[in-house]
Amino acid sequence: MAHCIEDHQGNYISWEGGWTLNNITEYYVSLSHFCNHTQDTIYFWFPARPRQFAFYICEALGTHLPLPKTMEEVHFWFNLSANTWPDEKMRCRDNFWTALIDIEEENTWVTHYDNAPALQVAWKDGEPNGIFYENCVKIEPIGLADINCVTNIRCSICEFKQLQIFSFLGTCEQELRNIHFIAYQEEMGGLLFKGYGEYHIRKEGNEWVWVNVVKNKTLAKLDANAPMGMPMGRRVWHLETKVCDQMDGPRTLALTPCEDGSYTCNDATCIPHENRCDLKYDCQDHSDEEDCDLITKPVNYKQDLPPRPNKKQGLGSLPVGLKITIETATIETTKMTMQLTYDLKMLWYDNRLTFLNLKTNDSLNKVTHSSMITLWTPIIGFINTGDHQHTVVDLETSLHLQQLTPSKERDPGAPGEVDLYPGGENELVLSRKYNTIFVCDFDLSLYPFDSQYCDMHLRMLAASSNYLAFNDNATSAVYVGSEMLLEYHLGQPTLLYDNSGEYSEAKVRIPLERRSGYAILNIYTPSLILLVISYVSLFFRPHIFEVRVMTTLTALLVMATLFTQVSASLPKTSYFKMVDVWLLFCIVISFLVIIFHTIIDNSLGDKISGVADNPSVPTTIQVQPFGSPPSTPPKMLRTYEKISVTTVGYISIARYSVFILSAIFNVIYWSYIFG
Repeated sequence: MAHCIEDHQGNYISWEGGWTLNNITEYYVSLSHFCNHTQDTIYFWFPARPRQFAFYICEALGTHLPLPKTMEEVHFWFNLSANTWPDEKMRCRDNFWTALIDIEEENTWVTHYDNAPALQVAWKDGEPNGIFYENCVKIEPIGLADINCVTNIRCSICEFKQLQIFSFLGTCEQELRNIHFIAYQEEMGGLLFKGYGEYHIRKEGNEWVWVNVVKNKTLAKLDANAPMGMPMGRRVWHLETKVCDQMDGPRTLALTPCEDGSYTCNDATCIPHENRCDLKYDCQDHSDEEDCDLITKPVNYKQDLPPRPNKKQGLGSLPVGLKITIETATIETTKMTMQLTYDLKMLWYDNRLTFLNLKTNDSLNKVTHSSMITLWTPIIGFINTGDHQHTVVDLETSLHLQQLTPSKERDPGAPGEVDLYPGGENELVLSRKYNTIFVCDFDLSLYPFDSQYCDMHLRMLAASSNYLAFNDNATSAVYVGSEMLLEYHLGQPTLLYDNSGEYSEAKVRIPLERRSGYAILNIYTPSLILLVISYVSLFFRPHIFEVRVMTTLTALLVMATLFTQVSASLPKTSYFKMVDVWLLFCIVISFLVIIFHTIIDNSLGDKISGVADNPSVPTTIQVQPFGSPPSTPPKMLRTYEKISVTTVGYISIARYSVFILSAIFNVIYWSYIFG
C-alpha cells in the first residue's frame, strides 16, 4: 500500500462504505497518483532589517539568501514579491539582501557563508561602484548593486525546496516526534514551529515560548536577550516546568535545522560533525571549539578505586597494556647501568566512564589536564632503579581516548549533537616520556667478547594482581634509536611476565652484544705485539744479555701498565674476565722469557779482556802520551768462546716452549670464547 501497488480496504475501516458524505466533490484518480509527491517551493519573507539579521535568518533556517546570476532571476524575485505581498507598502517590493560581500578583499565578491567566489553575478550597469565602503549587495529591479553594509537595512527572502525539519535538542525527550519540528510562516516575519507530537514553539506577544498544545501548558520561555531575538540556534531558555530533572531556571537548548552527521553552531549554522573540536575554527561564531570535554563521570565515581573488567575481559583482573618506545640508550659498563629515554603508554578500559564525540584521529581525542588529574590511572613502578621511581601524572603527561567502537546513542540532555561512547569499549591511553637509569647485572666473564642483557623491571603498584595485571596481548616494546652504540649493539627488546606474585610484574629485556673492535685495537693488538717482541728476543745473539733482558722487561712493564688501565675501566669483579686472562698470560709469557734469558746467560762461558787466566803471572800495561792516537785498536770489553751444546739446547727449549705454550693457550682461549 505504501508504494501504491495494491489497494487494500484496511484492517479496521472500509474506505468504500459506511461513510456519510456531505457537500463534497468526488475525483477518480489512478492508484499511482497518490505516490506522485509534488510540492511547491516555499519562501519565507522578513521585513527590512540590518545585514547581521539577514545573514543569520536564512542560515538559521537551513538555507541561504538568494543570489541572482541572470536578469531573468532578478525579475523572478520582484514578480514573486509583488504577487505574494500585493498590499505591502514597505520597501520589500524592490530591495532585498543577497549573500555577497567583499569585506576581506576589495572587488573579490564571495558568499558570506562559505567564502566561495561568485563567478557570475547579474550586476546593474555601472555596478559595483562603491569602492571600499560598499561591501554588501542588494537586489534592485534592474540588477544587483553594492551598498554600505552598516547603514542600510533591507528585506530578506529565504527559499526552501521542501519543508524544513528542525530538532529541539537538550530536552531529554526520547521520542523523535517530541524532538522534531517543522517551520511555517503565516505572515511576513513570523515563524511557527510545529512539532510532530504535542509541542509547539511560537511567539506570543514579544516572547518566544515552548508550549504543550495538548495540555495548554508553557514549558519554557526564550531569554529576552537571545541573539537576534530568534529561537534558532543554541539559546538560553527559562524553564517553567520540570525538564531533564531540572525544575526551573535557565537551561540551554538548541533549535537546529542540521541533519544527522552535522554539528550545530551557536548561530544555528551547520558544519560536519567531525569538524567539531578539531583544533581549528569551522563555525563563523567559533562555537565549535567550545565545551570540548571528552569524559563524563558518574556521581559515585571514586578516583582511588580501580575499574572492574567488562564482560569481554571476564571476572579476573583488569588488563593494563603497555606500549614502550625506546628512543635512546646509554650503557655504562663500569657502573653497570643503562640510561633510557622512552615513551611509555598505558592502555586500559574504564566502564564507569562515558566518552563524548570521539574522533577516528586519536590525536584529537586529548583529555585536558584538569580532567585527567581527576581520573584513576595505573601506577607502574620501576624496580631496578636507584631511587625506586614510578610513573607520574603531571603537565608532561597526556591522556588520549581511542575510538574502537562506533557510537550507539546520543545524549538527549545535551543542547547539541553529542555522541556517547561507553568507556568499557573504548580505550584510555596515558602517555609520558621518561628518562630513567636502570641498574643492570652484567656477567663480564667473557669480556670483551660477551653478550649481555639489561631489564626494565616493571611492577604494577596501583593494586594487587587480583585486580590489575599486565595485558600481554596489548603490551609491546620496540627500540627505534641507533642500534650501534659506543660499546654495544642493541637488539629489539623482549617481554617477560610474572603475575604469580602479590603484584603483577613485567620485564622488558634488552639484548646487548658488545662491540669488541675497541678492545681488539687497544688491548689485544698492543699486547700481542709486545708478546711477539718478548718472543723475538729469544732470537737475539745470546751474548748480548743486557739487550735481551731490557727488551723483555720493557714489554713486561708496558703490559703491566696496560693491564692496570684496562682494570680501571671495568667494574671490579671477584672473577677473572677473559681480557684479564689474556693480559695475565702475556705477562706470564714475558716473565717466562726473562727466566729463559737468565738460564741461557748462565750457560755461556766467558773471559774478560785484560785479566790473566793465572792471577800469579804479572800483567804488562802499556802507557803512551796523552792525546796521541792509539797504536792498536781497543779490545772488546768481553770476549766469548764458542756457544756450547748445552746453551744451544736451552735456546731451542725456550723458543719451542714459549711458542707451544702460546699456541695451546690461544687454541683453548679462543675456542672457549667463540665455542
